[in-house]
Amino acid sequence: MSRPLTKPFKGILYNKEKIKDISLCVCPPYDVINNIRAYYEKDGLNAIRLELPMATPSMDKYNTARETMEGWIASGILQQEDKETVYVYEQEFSIEDALYVRRGFIATHKLSRDRILTHEETRKKAKADREQLISTLKTFTSLIFGLYEDREQEIENILVSSQKEKIYDFVDEQSIRNRFYRMTDAEDMKQLASMMDQKKIYIADGHHRLDVSYRLNIPFVPLYLTNMYSPGIVILPYHRIIKFEKKKNLRKILSSMEGFVEVRKYDYTGKDSLKAAFSMINESEKPSFLLYSHEDPSHIYQLTETAPVNTDKGAHDVLKKLRVNILHNDILKRLIGIDDEEISFTQDHYESIELVQKGAVDLALFLPSTTVDEVKNIAENNLYMPPKSTFFYPKILTGLVFCKYA
Repeated sequence: MSRPLTKPFKGILYNKEKIKDISLCVCPPYDVINNIRAYYEKDGLNAIRLELPMATPSMDKYNTARETMEGWIASGILQQEDKETVYVYEQEFSIEDALYVRRGFIATHKLSRDRILTHEETRKKAKADREQLISTLKTFTSLIFGLYEDREQEIENILVSSQKEKIYDFVDEQSIRNRFYRMTDAEDMKQLASMMDQKKIYIADGHHRLDVSYRLNIPFVPLYLTNMYSPGIVILPYHRIIKFEKKKNLRKILSSMEGFVEVRKYDYTGKDSLKAAFSMINESEKPSFLLYSHEDPSHIYQLTETAPVNTDKGAHDVLKKLRVNILHNDILKRLIGIDDEEISFTQDHYESIELVQKGAVDLALFLPSTTVDEVKNIAENNLYMPPKSTFFYPKILTGLVFCKYA
């Protein structure tokens, strides 16, 4: 009989009798936090002290986190569950007046490069940081976020119908309602694990934590998993904003794309015109993007690929058709000649427009969202997307449950 690949675990949770409000104790995962200090000031027990620790005069930041965690456990602020369980996590949120519910579950999964597929390259600095933190704490402070394929929603139906005990129900700082449960019926968990063991996992977020898990030879790691074909899945695009190291003329930028990209110019008159422009690139049959320049703030330019820039016969067809790759590597880097150091990333298109208008950046380039099928195709072909290709919204909060592996 084969050993299970999906297992419940004894999570470490905040003791509700010792904290004022769980919403004050949670924070986003480390890689999307811009203002660390804000979470330190929010509450003395905020999970930021474990997720992004700060050094003290006598200790480095990783051992400071270890001492903090040990102190919280000793004083009963954090408690490990008595029984192994699977956690169910629901996030209810709105985008552009549309309401979504994303439902997933948290369990541990056996590491397997054949079963757990990735789509993003990792960076040495971030990987070294997470390795030092995870190995010092012997604990995952934040979860790896994965997707599974379930068009019939069979697993999601188990999550809905299973016997559960509600642990938290709160609204966070982004006005997202978070509901967090522990499953209580062993048969429900067994059925869930049996179904999940037949499926591949596609990593959405947490590539660095996953890579570190392999390096540390951790047999089972905690994942939050959700159905890639659920109506609650939202992928936002990471837009590109450009600050030139050496000034580039807009006319030359546009002429550099001749023969490969059709350029159309539209009046920019505010948010409504930007929404209309987004509709055009979202509905375009060919890869299509938007460009907004400080040199000409009264217009927005639609860039539509008419001929492939990358004619390398060795390049995979999936990458050649991937829109974020066409914009990032083909148009920006190959045609316009923009260096990595000149490119930054954001999800906020209105803020990007303002930055361009103020002259804080020279260009903003907008693209449609990457789709789950694109993520799936990249992962199954052992390929990598450019950096910041997907922003799965919302992020999985840090602090709902911690997972000790040793």
